[in-house]
Formats: sequence, C-alpha cells, structure tokens
Amino acid sequence: MKEKIDAAGSSDFAIFLLGIEQKYQVSLDEVLEAVAKFGFSKGKITGYFEVKSFLKNKGLPPEHANAGMVSRWFPA
Repeated sequence: MKEKIDAAGSSDFAIFLLGIEQKYQVSLDEVLEAVAKFGFSKGKITGYFEVKSFLKNKGLPPEHANAGMVSRWFPA
C-alpha cells in the first residue's frame, strides 16, 4: 500500500485522485489500485473509471473493465 500512496505524492495529482474518488463514488483504495495499474496517466485513470461506470450503467459487472478496454476506448 505504501507504494500506492507514494504515487500520489504530488499535491496536484492527489487533488486529481480525490476528484476521481468523489466523481465516480469509489473508495480511495480503488483509485490507488488504478494508479498502481496505470501509473501517473490521468487519462488512463479517468478512462478506467469511465469504462467501469459505462459497464455498470449497462448492467454488466464493472469488474470486466480491464487495461485492454481502457487502451482501446481511451488511446494515449
């Protein structure tokens, strides 16, 4: 967990992470897991939660959101 918290070291990035947490109604742990998966890429992190939100709204399990979907739907 310490590595995940270290990734959120900068204040701008920490504010971004808190915004994600509030916008998508997810826990900070979920946000930090996305940081561990996608690094400091704000676009990939936002895309990941957009994909999860889309799947949830369509009645599909949001656990199906993966890095491949994020890369296809939100290319770098």
